[in-house]
Amino acid sequence: MKLLLDEMFSPLVAEELRARGHDVVAIKERDEWQSLPDPDVIALARTEKRTVVTANVRDFRPLHAELVAPGGEGHHGMIFFPGTLRPTRAATGRIVEALVARLAEYPGDDDLANGETWISVELTG
Repeated sequence: MKLLLDEMFSPLVAEELRARGHDVVAIKERDEWQSLPDPDVIALARTEKRTVVTANVRDFRPLHAELVAPGGEGHHGMIFFPGTLRPTRAATGRIVEALVARLAEYPGDDDLANGETWISVELTG
C-alpha cells in the first residue's frame, strides 16, 4: 500500500517510512500540494493510487462515505488517527511504528481500497 500523509504530518514521518522501504509521500513535501482542499487531496490520492493518512476525521470521514456510496468514485483507502492528534516531533517514532504495523496488515496496493482503518495509539509524551 502506498501512503499520502495529510498536512498535519511532518515530512519526517514520510522519510522514516521510506527508509524502511515504503512508498510514502507527505503533502508538506510538495509546494503545489499544500493547502489543497480535502476533495482535491482525495483526487490526488486516487490518481496516485495512495491511501490517505489523516487525523482530519471531521472532514475526511464524510468524504469516505460519499465516495464509497453507490455511484461514488471510490478511493484507495483511508487511515484515520484520532481527531485530537497533534503530531509532535516526540511522537514521530510512535506514528511511524503505528503506520508500519498497518502497512504490514495491508501490504497490497488495493488491500484497503474503499475501506478505512483507525489507529488509536498513545501519542502523548
